[in-house]
Amino acid sequence: MKKFRKIISVLLTLVMLVSLTGCSAKKDGSQSNETTPTKATEATTDNTTDDSSAESTEITTIKLSYPVIVVVPSDEGTKLVQDSINDYLEKKGENVRLELEPVDVSTYGDQMDMALASGEGVDIYCPFTGLTAAIATNQVLPLNDYLNNELKDTVSLMGEEWLKPSTYNGNVYAIPCYKGVVLEPYFICRKDIVDELGFDMDSIKSVKDIEPLLTQVKAKYPDMYPLVPTGGSAGGNTLMVDYSLNGVQGYQVDNFGYGASIVGSDMKVQNYYNTDFFKEACKLAYDWNKKGLIMPDASLSSDISTDLLGSEQAFSVITGYGYVPESVQATYKSRCNGFDFYAKSLNKTNLTSSSLNVNWSIAYTCKNPQAAAKALNLLYTDEFVLNSIIFGIEGSDYVKNDDGTISYPEGLDMNTVPYTAALSCGIVGNMFKQYALRGNTDPKDVDYMLENNKNAQYSSAFGFHLDAANITSQCSAVDNVIQQYQYSLLCGEVNPDEVIPQFVSALESAGVNEIISEAQKQLDTWATENK
Repeated sequence: MKKFRKIISVLLTLVMLVSLTGCSAKKDGSQSNETTPTKATEATTDNTTDDSSAESTEITTIKLSYPVIVVVPSDEGTKLVQDSINDYLEKKGENVRLELEPVDVSTYGDQMDMALASGEGVDIYCPFTGLTAAIATNQVLPLNDYLNNELKDTVSLMGEEWLKPSTYNGNVYAIPCYKGVVLEPYFICRKDIVDELGFDMDSIKSVKDIEPLLTQVKAKYPDMYPLVPTGGSAGGNTLMVDYSLNGVQGYQVDNFGYGASIVGSDMKVQNYYNTDFFKEACKLAYDWNKKGLIMPDASLSSDISTDLLGSEQAFSVITGYGYVPESVQATYKSRCNGFDFYAKSLNKTNLTSSSLNVNWSIAYTCKNPQAAAKALNLLYTDEFVLNSIIFGIEGSDYVKNDDGTISYPEGLDMNTVPYTAALSCGIVGNMFKQYALRGNTDPKDVDYMLENNKNAQYSSAFGFHLDAANITSQCSAVDNVIQQYQYSLLCGEVNPDEVIPQFVSALESAGVNEIISEAQKQLDTWATENK
C-alpha cells in the first residue's frame, strides 16, 4: 500500500507540474540495443566503455521508454514517428537510432521495475519509483564517463548544480528534466467580486493577508464558498496554506519525507509535523474553518476547483504555477466559464532535491551505454527529435501557426491524432526547446521560468536524499500515520492544539525518531563530503 501511494504521489506531481508550468514555447536555455555494424567494428556488449570519447561508426538502436498521460499513442502512430526520427538521424549522420516505447503513466513505474527485474532490454527510462531505490538495486548506471563527452551539451545547458540531487557517492546517475521548477502559490479569485467589494489586491503580500477579503465575500455571498481546495486528489486535499508559508519569503523548509526535515539553514533534522511551520499552517486553516471561510469537508472533496469557480459555487483557490500572473488569469478564465480572475503570487519556492524529481537514467540492461548517452543528449538538445517525441509528425499530428505556436490539425484533437505525447511535455527532455500549443503558453512565461531558474534560492541540503533502506518498516508505519492525520489538519477540520500532539505521539510510536536519527546521520555525512 505504501508503494502504491508513493507511485500515485509521483503521478500526481507529474500531472501537477504539467499543469503548473505548461508546455513551453521553444526557447533555448543556452527492438532494444539492436546494433548494425557498418564496418568491422564490434558492438559493445558490456556496461562500460574503455574510451567514451571515441567515436564509433556502428549504428546502435536505443529504446526510449517514456510515460504518457491520458492518451497512449497507437503502435501504428508511434512507428510512423519513430521512422521519421530515425530518417532524420540518418540524414544528420548520427550513429544512433531510437526505438520509441510510450507507456501509460499509471502503469509505467511497475512496468519498468518488472522489466528491469527480469533483465529485459531497457535502455533509457525515468525511474518513477525513486532514484535512490534504483541506485540501491543497481538498476541504473553511472553517467560520469559521458558528462564531458556525449552529455556535455546537456550539462552545459542546465549547469552542474542541477546534477547534485542525482549524485551519490561521487557518481551521477540521472539527468533531470529541464524545465521551470520555481513554482509560486497563487491566490486566484473572481475579479468581478473583488472589484464590487472595492478590495485592494495590493494589500495581499502573503497568505495571511487574504482573510479580510474572504470575510467580506462570506458576508456578501453567504451561499458561496470563500476558499476551496484544488480538489480531486487521490489521497486527500490541502488548501496549500502550508505551501504558501514555505519558500523564499517563508520558513524555507526542506522536507526529506517520512517526517524528517530541516528548516532554513539549520542542518538539525526535525520532525516536520512538529515544526512551527506546520503548526502555523494548521492553525491558520483551522481559524478560517471556524469562521466559515473554507468549503466544508475540503480534505475529502472530489470536486475540482475550476468546476466550483466556473459554476459560481466558489470564490477563490490557492494553487501553484510557474507562469506570470497574466497567464494564470487567462488560464482560469478559459477553464471557469469565462469569468475574469485576479492571480496574486504569495511566495516563491526554494529549490530542494525533490524539485528535480523527474529524471532520466540509463538502465543496467543497456548493452551500449555510450550510445544511450548520446541518445539521451538528443532529448535536451535536438529540437526535431524532442518535438517529434512530444508532438509527433508535422501535418498529421500537429500544424504550425503563423505566431510560432502549434495546433492539432483541423477537426482533430489529442484523442484523434495518430500520435501525441503532448501531456508528457513536463516529463521528457528540455521544455524550453518544445513547441507551444496555441493558447497554452506565452513566450513571456518561458522567459519568466528561465529567469526564475537562474535566480532560484537553493535549500542548504540541495542534493541530499534520505536513503530509507535501513528504516523501511519505520517509514511504512510513519507513512500510514501521516495519511491518517495530515489532510484534515491542513484543511482546518480539526483543532491543531488538540490533534497535533496526538499526531506527533502516533508518529513517535511508529518510529519517526529513528527516521530522524538516521536522516541526521546521513545528512551529517553528506554535508562533510560536500563542503
